[in-house]
Amino acid sequence: MTLDRRKFLQRIYQVVIAAGAAPLLSFDELLAADAKPSSAGWSRPNLVWLQGASCSGCSASFLNVEQVTILDFITYFTRLLYHPNLSAATGDQVPRLLTKVAVSNKPYILVMEGAIPVAMPHACMMADRPIGEWVKGLAAKASVCIAAGTCAASGGVAKMSGTLTGAASLDDFLRQRGIKTPVVNLPACPMHPEHLVYTLLHFIKSKGLPELDDARRPRQFFTHSVHERCPRYPAFQARDFALRIGEEGCLLELGCQGPVTYNDCIAIGYNGNTNNCIRAGHPCIGCAGELFPRTRLYHTHDDPKAETGVVLKKS
Repeated sequence: MTLDRRKFLQRIYQVVIAAGAAPLLSFDELLAADAKPSSAGWSRPNLVWLQGASCSGCSASFLNVEQVTILDFITYFTRLLYHPNLSAATGDQVPRLLTKVAVSNKPYILVMEGAIPVAMPHACMMADRPIGEWVKGLAAKASVCIAAGTCAASGGVAKMSGTLTGAASLDDFLRQRGIKTPVVNLPACPMHPEHLVYTLLHFIKSKGLPELDDARRPRQFFTHSVHERCPRYPAFQARDFALRIGEEGCLLELGCQGPVTYNDCIAIGYNGNTNNCIRAGHPCIGCAGELFPRTRLYHTHDDPKAETGVVLKKS
């Protein structure tokens, strides 16, 4: 199907609406800016995206924006200089490009996906240099740094018990090196694409950061716990607890982390709001929390609470 320019912009704006950013930018403003960019009052910032100790899941989640390809969206509002999965630059082109960005005086946004392996720097290399060296050089001159996903925001899976890399969150890594570039944390595993879209648009349009909480998370998304918005909250109030996976009732006694996890996944879900943990019948795993992942994250096949056909007696 061929899109005319207006329909293309309508799809771009659907992403803006889905991210809760409509108050920042009206469709009329978008039309006017497209017709005459010089009168828009905002410009497209340069954007560099790095990946550390991660699975690239946050990038994959970002690509799941459905209204328009995320590459169309991100290149409409920013000048995407580098992304490990999306950029055409390869080989020696990458370090030359990033070095040029680091020594220039042109402003840019740095998005960091994944933790930084401090105790084992060679665990994550790019162009024969530890990723930490690239992060240090680029973060120091960035206008703002965005920690995309729980691994970047608090260490996540890369920092879990038993790992040897000494993985650090972006915020901790910069603080330990005296780098004062502002950081926005967008935890979740994977990151919600709407969170990044909103943060980018807020910075582009207002030249500032959205209102942040003490953990440097946008209050827009991280004010309420999963428990507060849970569709099974009435069952919690009635003390009606599920005793195995797939059973009706509150999932608290199955290890649900909803009461201590702050995120809006109940409201926006994943993959176009197709699903989330609790809607799928599984307890919240607390993926946006600082203590994620727990030592025992899932119920195993030999756990009677997850075994089909086994009913535990209610106390």
